[in-house]
Amino acid sequence: MTLDRDKLLAFVARSPACVAAHDREGWLSLFSDDAAIEDPVGAPPAPKRDGTLQRFYDAFIAPNSIYFDVSADHTFSNATLRDATIHTRTPSGVTVAVEAYLEYRVVERDGALSVERMRAFWSLRKMVLFVLTSGPRAWWAMSALFVGMFRTLGTPWVLSYLASLWRTVGARGERAAHELAAALSKRDESALRWLFSQDASAERAGEIGRPEDLLASLPEGSKVTIEAPIVAGYCCAFRYRVEGDKPVRGIAILEFSPATSAIRSLVMSS
Repeated sequence: MTLDRDKLLAFVARSPACVAAHDREGWLSLFSDDAAIEDPVGAPPAPKRDGTLQRFYDAFIAPNSIYFDVSADHTFSNATLRDATIHTRTPSGVTVAVEAYLEYRVVERDGALSVERMRAFWSLRKMVLFVLTSGPRAWWAMSALFVGMFRTLGTPWVLSYLASLWRTVGARGERAAHELAAALSKRDESALRWLFSQDASAERAGEIGRPEDLLASLPEGSKVTIEAPIVAGYCCAFRYRVEGDKPVRGIAILEFSPATSAIRSLVMSS
């Protein structure tokens, strides 16, 4: 299913608008009944059907002032990959700016759009380190946040959330992103295959195939570079550029196998 770009972007823009306006019901209405979000990726999902998404709003959005500074949107098929900075101000006045990539997967049923999956790629570890080095007011804000999390989301969910600090691909994610760019630039099919698991998939602009198919889709002489990689859980998201006769910019997401650290899926916006 391919959605009209303007229609898709207008719909996706309603999410940060509802967050900024503290419109709880409007925000929840954007998601299908079987939707779930991962925010950040690596933390436990928040499904709508069992009420976790509603409690997620109450814990993370309701107490704070939040706005999104969007630098670029990339759309394909039914997806939007958004390059953004999330600005949050807590009730105690602590302000935090988080660099993030946001993935929205949207479905259309009976003429109405809804989000079936949303993933936010940002570093929880960097956020915690920032708070810990920002002084007592920030510590108080984080303590208040965790009290609210335990109260609304429950101990098992919060413990799983904290466990995502070490359940991660770590530095391997950034290295693999750079190795992927080098393999594509050199058109090195063996290096490309070494990076991916045997059953890996590669999605580019909504077309799903094998990782080695990427070489055929890149014009001869193209050079691929990456910037601003963010590791979240067992994923690494980053901006990329394809330089050559047909220059392209986009966002890509690598997902790794927790068992082997091989790449099991790649999504490229264009």
